[in-house]
Formats: sequence, C-alpha cells, structure tokens
Amino acid sequence: MNASAQAGRLSADLASLDPETLHFILSDWQVWARDDQLPAATTPGGADWRVWLILGGRGAGKTRAGAEWVRAKALGIPPLGEEPARRIALVGETLADVRRVMIDGVSGLLAIHGEDERPELEVSKSQLVWPNGAIAQMFSAEDPDSLRGPQFDTAWCDELAKWRRPEETWDMLQFGMRLGENPAIAVTTTPRPLPLLKTIMADPATVITRAATVANAAIRVGIPARAYRRARQKVQFVELKENWPKHKRDGPSSREMPCRALTHYGVQIDCVKSLAYKAIDSRGQPTLLDPSLRAIQVLKFELW
Repeated sequence: MNASAQAGRLSADLASLDPETLHFILSDWQVWARDDQLPAATTPGGADWRVWLILGGRGAGKTRAGAEWVRAKALGIPPLGEEPARRIALVGETLADVRRVMIDGVSGLLAIHGEDERPELEVSKSQLVWPNGAIAQMFSAEDPDSLRGPQFDTAWCDELAKWRRPEETWDMLQFGMRLGENPAIAVTTTPRPLPLLKTIMADPATVITRAATVANAAIRVGIPARAYRRARQKVQFVELKENWPKHKRDGPSSREMPCRALTHYGVQIDCVKSLAYKAIDSRGQPTLLDPSLRAIQVLKFELW
C-alpha cells in the first residue's frame, strides 16, 4: 500500500482488486489509521495499559479512532481486540451527544460498520447490540449515578474535558470496569487544563496519543491556506486587567491570565496547544505574577 501510494499507483492498484479483497482492505482500520489513531501495545514500562487517552483538536480524527477501537473490541478484531467484548460503556457529555456523535455521527459506530456486522440501536434501552451478542450501553456525564451497578470490560469516553461532573462520572465508571482480564477505556477529548485530565495523564497505566487538526487529510483539502497561516503565528498584545471580571481581577492565577486574554481576542482555549506570555506592570515593564498585576502580555500562541 505504501509503495503504491509513493509510486502514484494506489488508485489503479486498488481498482485492479477483486471486490472481496477490496472490501477487506477498505474495512481494515489498521491499514488506514494514522499512528496517533492507534494505541500503543503496552505502557512505556511494558505493562498492559488501562486507559488510552487520545488528545486532539477539532477534526483531528478522535471520534473515528474511538469508534474503530470499540468496533474492534466488540467484534474481537486483533490486535485491538483479541476476543469480543461483552459489555461496553459509551459515556458522553449528554445522552444526546452520545447519540449525535458517538453513534449516529459521520465517524460514529453505525457509520463505520459493514452491513453484516453493524449493531442494532435499541432506543428504548439506550443500547447497541451487535450480532455476536456484544452490548454497548449509553451514559451521560450529567448523571454519574446511572453508572452505578453495571459492569464493563470496555468503555469509550468522549469529550471528557467538557463533562459537567467529570470526577464523579469517572470514579463511578472505574467501579464498573471489572469484567474480563484487562478492562480498558479509550478517552477522546480536546485538551483543557482540567485536574482530572492531568491525573489521567500522570497515571502510569495510561498511554497517550496526540493529533493536530492539520494531520487529518480528510479535512485538510477543505481548509483555506490562510487558516493554516493563522494556526501557527506569533502575536503580541496586552490585555488590561480592568477588562477582567472582578473575581479574576482580585487574584488571577498564572493560567487564568493568558486564557482570559486569548478568549477575549476570539481564540478558543481548548484549541490552544501552547502559549508563551509574560507579566508587565503599569509602566509596561516585566514583573512577577501577583494579585496587583495590571496586565498580561501574550507573546505567542499555537493552535492544535
């Protein structure tokens, strides 16, 4: 495949295949996925991982990666799924988001399955049922107690950084991950400075992949070139402290200050990969961060 693509023969070579072989290749996620859309086999220490954290910007292919992982687990497709999963938890910001993104979306579970393997959606029971008997139940992060009782061997959590009650929902899910020898969770989310997210990242049983929006060839052709020029740029501006809400004005933290400045200028903070900034006093001179600080100067930011 790589050799054909590099030689410019990929389309012709695919067209020469018989329908059965072509279907097999087109449905094999291992062939088409980017490296950041596949989990590591083990943790850096060589142990089985418990959480696969997929961090990425909008359109980076997080949903497709999560859905394909669940498909492989439900159907027992190696190497992602050695044997079919029995019980799967689908946890989203709301039940509507689970349906709209994780199940019915363009890259959702119903869209990526072939006709003979596609699960059936049982709306009245809020679950998907595969022909082999695997079941995926839907849960909302607005109702952590709904996770009390059920048991799972597999879970997919989408946009964890946007959950209304992240700690309670995550903790309740952990109690339910007790089926099988190696229960595993995939988390797809845009990065935000969330304490729970930092805890998950620091866990030695977590493996992490990161993807930028520009890595997705499927959308890259539809974005104007000027958007890429803006996506990685140096900017310099000063945000006066008087423009901030009073509770931020009285004692801003080092993180709140640049975030406030960026959002004021129309940059969504969940899309910011890194930023550089310094504090300045009322005379425009560099100073330390403290409650009396008058302004923050953002020197550079970089989008996912």
